[in-house]
Amino acid sequence: MSEDGGQFDLQLLSRSIENTRAARHLTWSQISKEVGVATSTIRRFATASDAEADGVLALVGWLGVAPEQFVIDSQIAGMALPPAGGGVIRVDMALLVELTAQPRRARPVTRTTIQRLTAAAQASEVPLASLTRWSPF
Repeated sequence: MSEDGGQFDLQLLSRSIENTRAARHLTWSQISKEVGVATSTIRRFATASDAEADGVLALVGWLGVAPEQFVIDSQIAGMALPPAGGGVIRVDMALLVELTAQPRRARPVTRTTIQRLTAAAQASEVPLASLTRWSPF
């Protein structure tokens, strides 16, 4: 694995979103409505090193590909997320806490970043999609 191995490449995600947006002749606002992620958040991915996992996963689902496509030197065979529209993808925080053997907190953890989620999935050799849950709007 390279020095950056196991890291989620947000710049590659940003380029993939831009290419799909251009090919489908969509505006950023239209993508934002389809995915349920703020336009400003989508645009920030191009310069970000980390981001909230739920938003990233929603966009990966919109692209219709496995999240591992964006993980540098991933050793895990990925699986696609449910497509955007009609529902929402969220990180299964209970499963993530169990997987990483983090001590229980008085207040439950409700969010994580894509880099933390990626690191946990890679270390446990499980697909990122297996650490998510989908629910209808």
